Amino acid sequence: MKILVISDTHGDTKKAEEAIRKNMGTDMVIHLGDYFRDAEKLSGMFPGLPFEYIYGNSDFLANGVPAEKLLEVCGKKIFITHGHRYSAKWGYDKLFSKAEELQTDILLFGHTHMPDIARKDGYTILNPGSTSDPRGDSRESYAIIEIQDGKVSARICRI
Repeated sequence: MKILVISDTHGDTKKAEEAIRKNMGTDMVIHLGDYFRDAEKLSGMFPGLPFEYIYGNSDFLANGVPAEKLLEVCGKKIFITHGHRYSAKWGYDKLFSKAEELQTDILLFGHTHMPDIARKDGYTILNPGSTSDPRGDSRESYAIIEIQDGKVSARICRI
């Protein structure tokens, strides 16, 4: 199972489209908010590809779109959140606490627009960065998660 993870497209889907086309063997796309309507647009552009998405702090009138989800994929727990409710810009403690509370295999978040993979006490959290508005010294990015033979691996990819 190959999952492409994007976040913080903020109305500009060109690089997200490029990432999806570059990874046409992907089994699923996860969009971590800001803007969830971009996920709906991308889903329409790639109708054979399953999408999971949530809303972020810059999304309004969410129309039933959740703020976070706990997914089970190939027997693995993946928690998705935008990150603003966990003060992601000021550290990862609350994110790691949530991962521990839910016993997730991986927790995905966005919000900071800076790609990162962090591990602590056996838990992994991942931020794919932003495909349209990178911050800090980062470039446009997304992440790939692979679940194979019961193991989860993750990497950040630059566009």
